[in-house]
Formats: sequence, structure tokens, C-alpha cells
Amino acid sequence: MTCTKHSRYYTILSLSLLVPCVLLVELPANAQKAVTRSTIVSPSKVSLNFKVPKRGAPRSTAGGASRGSCLRGSNQPTKQRLTAVVPRTRLGLTFAERPSFFVYVPQSPAQTAGFLLLSDDDTEVVYETTFVLPPKGGIVRFDLPEKAPALQVGKQYHWFVTTLCDATSGLSGSPTVEGWIERSTPEVALTKALQKTLPGNRPNLYAEAGIWHETLASLADLQQQYPQNSKVLNDWRDALKSVGLEAVATEPLLNCCKAKP
Repeated sequence: MTCTKHSRYYTILSLSLLVPCVLLVELPANAQKAVTRSTIVSPSKVSLNFKVPKRGAPRSTAGGASRGSCLRGSNQPTKQRLTAVVPRTRLGLTFAERPSFFVYVPQSPAQTAGFLLLSDDDTEVVYETTFVLPPKGGIVRFDLPEKAPALQVGKQYHWFVTTLCDATSGLSGSPTVEGWIERSTPEVALTKALQKTLPGNRPNLYAEAGIWHETLASLADLQQQYPQNSKVLNDWRDALKSVGLEAVATEPLLNCCKAKP
């Protein structure tokens, strides 16, 4: 999809660069061996399949995937684009006050990205910042920090990520992707099930309930704890493939990035 520039998004350029991203830290091998497979993941061999809630697709201004000039100038294949890791509807549900956002960023000359969170009608800037991109391409995770306003239950928000290709020329030619997020309240039965189940089973419960952001965040947490576990990796890939994200399903997950202090 071809991106278009959002007028409010130019305010990101006034922000300064932030601290470098924090990369994944693997647990010591002996610690991983001490945890049996049954305590990590579900023994079920059924593929994780995300159930997209039956809701209308929000309006689009930037697109779910974008190929900007700085990406075209990189050495990556042309099919690899900046991609919002969201379902086809572009709307993801969350239970969290300050959820995690995921974007696939191909390797490119861009060293910085901007994040913008708007109200549902795009009239209010809820939160904006920039973050430093990792040196290699992959799926990056951005956690909304404590200083950001908490998302309100029942409200939709419009979010954007732009890779800033050239700090001197601003957003000209810089790829932008968008997504929508809505905070909801878990049902009592789901809350009890999440409390009782093993950590490795929680992604399946979130996926069955149609809660996108917690599905990805819980899978990402498991990958960080158990990077060598094939079941965890396959569940992550199955979740992405089930919503049409086959193109980025096998890309590495990078535990990055953090907003500036």
C-alpha cells in the first residue's frame, strides 16, 4: 500500500534522539535446561490461529505497509517493506493501559523512527516520541512508557510509525505505516483462565479472544525467555500467518526499542 503523509506527524521532527535500543538477552544455557518443556508451552500440536474480531476496518491514511525512498535505496529486496504488524483490519485490541506495538523495519540507512499516537478523530496528539532503530532489520517492539497517558477503555486510537531517513530533510521520502488500537476489558472467565494457565498457554487464550496486542506481547516475552524453543517460535509465526503477515512471519524479533527519558 502506498503511504500518504499525515500533517500532524511532522511534529515528530522536533523531538530529539533517544537512548539506544535494548537488545535481546538470552538466558544462560543451564537456566534454560532447568525448565522443562511442559512448564513453558502447551503440549498441543495445534497451530496458533488468531481470531480477528468481527468489526469494520478503520479508515486508512498511511497504509499498513510502505516502501519509502530510503528503503528503496537499501540493499534489501524490494518486497521487504516497513510493515505494521497488525491484522488485515488494521485494528488490534488490547487489555493494557500502555500496550506494546510491533513493526517490521527492514535494514536501511534510517537510524531513527518516530512514533505518534492520536485520538480516534486525529484531532489530539495523545503521545509522540522517537526511538533509535537497531542496526539490522527485523520486527521491533515498542512499549508505551509509563509517562504516556493510559489508554481509556472503549476508545480507539490511531498510531503511526515513520522511519526518518534523513534528519536534515525531515519526513520527505520517509516511509510511514499506521494501525489502530482499542482498549477493552477482559471477561471474568478469561481473566480466571489467564490466572490459572501456564505462561506458554496464554497466547492461545488471547488469540482465541481476539486480543491482538497481548497475543504478540506474550509470545514475544516467551521468545525472549526461551529463544531456542521451537514451539514458541512456531506459535509466533503461526499467529502472524493467520492474519496475512506471511511476508514478515519468519523475520527475527528484536526486543527494541525504548522511548527517550
